Amino acid sequence: MRPFATRDAEAMDARDPREAAPARNRVRLLAIGIFAVLLLLAGRAVQLAFSGDPLAEPRRNVAVAATPRADIVDRNGELLATTVRAYVLAAEPRNVWNAAETADALRTVFPGLDRATVIRRLSDTTVNRVWLRQGLTPNQRDEVQALGLAGIVFENQNRRVYPQGQLAAHTIGFTDVDLRPLAGVERGMDEQIRAAGAEGRSVRLSLDVRMQYALEEELDLAARRVGATGAAAIILDGRTGETYALASWPRFDPNQAGSAREAQRLDRVAGGVYELGSTIKPFTVAMALQEQVTTSGEVFDLNRPLNLGGRPISDEHPIDGPASLREILAHSSNIGAAQLALRIGGARQRDYLDRLGLTRAARLQIGRNGEPIAPNLTARRDIAGRGFGYALASSPVALAGAYTVFTNQGARVEPTLIARAPDAPVERTPVFSTDVTRQMLVYLRAVVTDGTGRAADVPGLLVAGKTGTAETRDTTGAYTSDRNFSSFAGVFPANDPRYVIVLALDGAGADQAGGVVAAPAVARTLRRIAPMLGLRVEPQAQPR
Repeated sequence: MRPFATRDAEAMDARDPREAAPARNRVRLLAIGIFAVLLLLAGRAVQLAFSGDPLAEPRRNVAVAATPRADIVDRNGELLATTVRAYVLAAEPRNVWNAAETADALRTVFPGLDRATVIRRLSDTTVNRVWLRQGLTPNQRDEVQALGLAGIVFENQNRRVYPQGQLAAHTIGFTDVDLRPLAGVERGMDEQIRAAGAEGRSVRLSLDVRMQYALEEELDLAARRVGATGAAAIILDGRTGETYALASWPRFDPNQAGSAREAQRLDRVAGGVYELGSTIKPFTVAMALQEQVTTSGEVFDLNRPLNLGGRPISDEHPIDGPASLREILAHSSNIGAAQLALRIGGARQRDYLDRLGLTRAARLQIGRNGEPIAPNLTARRDIAGRGFGYALASSPVALAGAYTVFTNQGARVEPTLIARAPDAPVERTPVFSTDVTRQMLVYLRAVVTDGTGRAADVPGLLVAGKTGTAETRDTTGAYTSDRNFSSFAGVFPANDPRYVIVLALDGAGADQAGGVVAAPAVARTLRRIAPMLGLRVEPQAQPR
């Protein structure tokens, strides 16, 4: 007797074997069925392992389309660019009941839709789908859905948005409706932005929106006052190359880039090239000191024009009596700079200009850096002209990069839009010696205290720099005295220089020299941004 066996079990064992056979067959069939299902599932698993899920591709495409470009933020985390979900209004003409009524209903939400065009598209049953409007917000989509229109459908579409509007528009740039980059950082840093978007992080720039706002406002004010055709300005940390603000005028809204004029979209800081005028003279004096073709104690007779090739080089405001290097810069003598350039010679002059970064396009991480016009001219007049800012055209950002030599004891640093870590290495290109640089800072400070740049002085800030006034060319390529490229380039504070500022007004009037129109705008800007840099300025004296 088996333990725990019941009498029912014993009774079953005692049944006729022919009665149990059908039950056993049913069990076998059920087992075979289950085995077949498991076999099919196993085969499917093997298929998916090697060929992939046919539904995976559409899902992957949706995921890619939904992956936004990375947010762009300033150095303090302020949002400059982001991607938001938007929708495309579309229609399936074969499912539209009444094209005219549908068009009229849509125009209650979008009055700007052209009725005739919409009716024509909704009536074209030869196509499966037509697109009526892009960039719908969720609220607009809901409004259309509430109309209950047959044949009206929506497609998802990401849209790039610039929350700061016009602020830093030329620097940030913009994309098209398919998020393809067209200008600015969006284009220049496209790979980094896409990579950061895939990783779910933002791209941090060196810009500071506070300084950007101050710079743009003062540049706009200065440009309007003088009736300029364009303007550009830049502020950077001369020791690290980090760019805090870039402003180009006139401005535009990147959210409406397609409606902006070409002149508005033109980036004049990095994309435009200009003959930079007397802001080049400090480099000529520094070259002469470095090459020991002059000394700080030499005096020059600048009373007579310098004749080269039958055309005289003269000074707008002649210096009476003997002049030193300090006075050549303070009073912006073309004759003095030309004499020094001729002593330096074309080959050495070109070598210095190369190392200063003025003969090649800047490397700013932006859509387009303007190529300089820097022909290797060897005629004496051309060498002399380059000594005081002619026969060479470069961009304002390249000029700002060159002025970093006065903040790095003679070494140049490349401007950048990428925020650097405090301990990040900085590449420096030696150009001048420490002694020459120190002497040049004395001269540049004198320009602001006693020379053409007095209007740029900010008590307590020790600004050092140089004014520039270059005649522009007309449509025939000839110089005209009616319109100038008026500028100021400088560093501060002069006793421990770190920051660089360049501000220029294109198309200023004949009597609107750099010291008259650019220098005051620099002073106003520096008063506003100094506290942001931790620098103190003296209170501005109130007029009596």
